[in-house]
Amino acid sequence: MKFNLSIGLTLLLFVASNLVVAQKRGKKGKSTSSDVLNMTFERLQEDEEVSDLGSITLLDNGVFSPTENAADLFQKGAGTIAGVPNNAFGSEESDVDGGKTYAGFVAYKPGRESSLRSYITIPFLKGKGNVSLSKGLKYCIQFKVSLAESSKYACNNIGAYFTKEAPSSKSGIINAPENLIRGKNNRIHQGFFGWDQVCEIYTAKGDEKFITIGNFDKNDNTKWIPVKKPKTSEVETLKHAYYYIDNVTVKQIDSDEDCKCVVNSQAAHTEEYSTLIYTKAIHIEESMSTAEKVAAQELFFGFGKNAFTPNSKESLKLIAGILKADPATTIQINGHSDSQEEGLGASKEEFSDMGMVRANYVKRYFLANGIDESRITVKSHRDTEISREIAPSVDDEELKAAKSRRVEFQLN
Repeated sequence: MKFNLSIGLTLLLFVASNLVVAQKRGKKGKSTSSDVLNMTFERLQEDEEVSDLGSITLLDNGVFSPTENAADLFQKGAGTIAGVPNNAFGSEESDVDGGKTYAGFVAYKPGRESSLRSYITIPFLKGKGNVSLSKGLKYCIQFKVSLAESSKYACNNIGAYFTKEAPSSKSGIINAPENLIRGKNNRIHQGFFGWDQVCEIYTAKGDEKFITIGNFDKNDNTKWIPVKKPKTSEVETLKHAYYYIDNVTVKQIDSDEDCKCVVNSQAAHTEEYSTLIYTKAIHIEESMSTAEKVAAQELFFGFGKNAFTPNSKESLKLIAGILKADPATTIQINGHSDSQEEGLGASKEEFSDMGMVRANYVKRYFLANGIDESRITVKSHRDTEISREIAPSVDDEELKAAKSRRVEFQLN
């Protein structure tokens, strides 16, 4: 094989030149890694344990609250005030597999207490020093939120603010006139039990060294709705919108398509799917055994959804009562999807294995109601098992699919 020496030298010089540029960028504090931040709130300072609210500064990576009203940190084993899953504001498991911690902040308070917000500020760190975002580059921003059951309200305007200096505010509300992102459609996050994703693409101005998460709008510019806590929750209802937060990531991307959550969200709004949710009356007879009463319960869901219908909530309440009455009883939760969800799941993350998504969502409900995790197993059957509700010669395809999107139960 012949090799052109001049071309070889040119290529060598080009590679060497780019390495030097990359090294210089690193020395200037610019991030040279695609993953700028992956904050799961798991790393506490040495020998520290969460014991009370307002403990966000116990983390060893520079996380803090920029206002007088401090954000909170929750940890397994921390007791009834700041524990996981159960704490003073409600019940939630970590969004991280095997995770033991997450954080929380106040996003809205009405009236005279409107300034009593809290925020979470996270520095971009590499080694022992700060790094900054690079001017003109795009970053995929993601984090998860879950409304706490103590909340009397739910609100919109949950976002992330990027700054060169650490923000602060004497008034309690941080003003973010620029460098601010929110999720698609800036919707109100009102889901108890389970995590809701906030995701957007941010183009860096350059020199941003901190990300701060919270509500940066005054009450007059914040949309809110009253919410009613689940009947099974025993925490006190407070006049606030309080959100748990977990899994904050900032990743440099080359194109919008690399930010999967944004692409999937846009696709979900441009295609039409069935809005049908099947419902039925469940008949329970005195002659039924406990196992038969549980097996008779079925939960049905909307396309690509895991939200509970009123009928589903009644079934869950009945099953939770049975499990509490007999601590020796275990339960298997069987999740199912329809064939269209399965087909879309191959390319769109939000539809991936909806059977398991639904089964895990039901599991979270039982955990929040005091059922020990060791008593619960979950299984996804995807679209492999035909629903017992389907009448093949009568139902049209849309109804068959609606009957397939379900969760079933089996006592062991």
